[in-house]
Amino acid sequence: MTQQQAASREEQIRRTIAEINHCTDCGDYAGWVNLFTEDGAFHMFGHSTTGRDALRAFIEADQPEHLRGLHMTTDSLISFEAEDRARVRSSFLFVSSGENAGVVVAAGWYHDILVPSGDRWLFLEREAELFGPVAGPPWGRKGFEDPTVTPWFAVKRSTPPERRGPMPTDN
Repeated sequence: MTQQQAASREEQIRRTIAEINHCTDCGDYAGWVNLFTEDGAFHMFGHSTTGRDALRAFIEADQPEHLRGLHMTTDSLISFEAEDRARVRSSFLFVSSGENAGVVVAAGWYHDILVPSGDRWLFLEREAELFGPVAGPPWGRKGFEDPTVTPWFAVKRSTPPERRGPMPTDN
């Protein structure tokens, strides 16, 4: 593989990572879902969602218009496990909009596995890991009002250990 081909793969992956942010922030649910493989999975705060139909239901519930803001992803470290599989670790921030514009709601890292599909790369898996607690309501997932349930901000990683592989920083 030439340097130009390797750079092109990395740019395609970075584009997919940028696209998912734009789709989320604009409410383009179909576009967001189509950035995952048919059996793609999203792991966040102790919950896993797999398959495009489930992913569509998840993103619609998680990102209604009044909770949208600005997702920013930076510092993506890309490691190719094979010609057709890449692991990426990126830093992220989610900043609120509306009445509370400018509040950093959450920060952390995305742990991604991407695979090629045609002329682009798609998410096979995406996991969000928080850096620390998030800003209070109205953000976050519903259902954690019960004090006997572990709050989602206390969960560090939700990908089952047997599905985790080395990240680019593990070299």
